[in-house]
Amino acid sequence: MPFIHVKTSSGNIKFHYIISTPDSDVADKIDPDIPVLLFFHSLAFPHVFHSQFGDPLLRKFNLVVFDMRSHGETEGDDLPDGYGVEEAAEDALAFMDALRLPPCHFVAMDYGSPVALQIAISYPDRVLSLFFISQTCLEEPPEVREGHQQVYDCWIAAFPGPDKFDNERMMEGGYGFAQFMFSNNMTKMADALFKISFELSQKHWGYQGLKNYRIATLDFLYNRKSQPRSALSRIRCPVKLVYGTDDVAYPQEYNEKFFRELEDAGVDVSLLVVPGAPHFVSVAHANQ
Repeated sequence: MPFIHVKTSSGNIKFHYIISTPDSDVADKIDPDIPVLLFFHSLAFPHVFHSQFGDPLLRKFNLVVFDMRSHGETEGDDLPDGYGVEEAAEDALAFMDALRLPPCHFVAMDYGSPVALQIAISYPDRVLSLFFISQTCLEEPPEVREGHQQVYDCWIAAFPGPDKFDNERMMEGGYGFAQFMFSNNMTKMADALFKISFELSQKHWGYQGLKNYRIATLDFLYNRKSQPRSALSRIRCPVKLVYGTDDVAYPQEYNEKFFRELEDAGVDVSLLVVPGAPHFVSVAHANQ
């Protein structure tokens, strides 16, 4: 597995990543003659772009994906209190620098979208375009907070002590989150992604990692704020928003509001609404 070490203001990180090129599923480096698509994954599901990496249309390019802090195979220091979007963006930039990536087309979903957005605002010359799937760039809606809190409480209750765990409660919390993201329609692909992500979540967010779990989920989500117009106006690339009408977590108005804010800030933005798609649009409706 490819890993790369970086150090940022919030700690030491050993990022796990994959580079796919037209000639190799797992390449040592990018092909400098073709564009780079850099993928930012969703909360708790680092393999959510599996279908995109198998798409012949996209495999014409360099595809790069990395596991964010406290996710997947990435390792490193514990998350410090206060770790949020700006710190995650700093980590991602350090990863880009370590791999010597040129300006990239960002493909971001859910949890990864505010991180990609922050880079586009702070370092607009590093981003060629933004493709947001089920973006979460605005402040978390109250009803979504309530849902995340329920999943969090269920997961925490599964680890009453260092040598004790309640597997049923743990599964209940994990599966509840998966249903939240797949709109209660667990296809074979969704179930496979859940099983992989569930095992990795136990690794990162077991009893010894419950603080990381709180910071990476509740704190990260709850402390996220909407970007002001002055910040959005710094974006220099086109933005595409993709939203599924069966998203039970975030209403369509949430995406339309972000669309209007980008438009008002002078950003070249468009919105694609996919009928019948859940929050994890890229899994259930990969072809579209």
